[in-house]
Amino acid sequence: MGIIWRILAFAVTVPVTAAVAVALHSQFVMAGLRGLGAEIGAGVALDMTLHDVLGMAPIYAMFIGAALLLGFLITGWLWPRIGLGRTVSYAIGGGAAMAVMLVIMREALGITMVAGARTPAGFAAQCVAGVLGGVLFALLSRRQAGRATPM
Repeated sequence: MGIIWRILAFAVTVPVTAAVAVALHSQFVMAGLRGLGAEIGAGVALDMTLHDVLGMAPIYAMFIGAALLLGFLITGWLWPRIGLGRTVSYAIGGGAAMAVMLVIMREALGITMVAGARTPAGFAAQCVAGVLGGVLFALLSRRQAGRATPM
């Protein structure tokens, strides 16, 4: 039952992480537009964020899913060996997975495809989404008895 529980935890973690990452992306794009003089009210900001989440998250989730899968597999192998707690380890693994994914996308394509990640703060915000995804996965994938399990 353990592997099924972890698969379900991953299946929840990926879309949640993607939704958070896209919502953060939207905020950085709107901040850039405001910096150019655009007036964006709260209603428009909410509408744009929801539109972006619904439109971009499914596609972005494929990339995030691949990155988190690799990141969590590595974390599952590493965390018992490095002496950090399981949740902290998966948080670091999730953040690192997002960072590596964004760098690989930029280097492979010659441009940062996620506009909200083009500034250092936006890049960091995407990594924070990965950290939150790592924490969520660690919490959801724990065994009911409270025993720590690798990935």
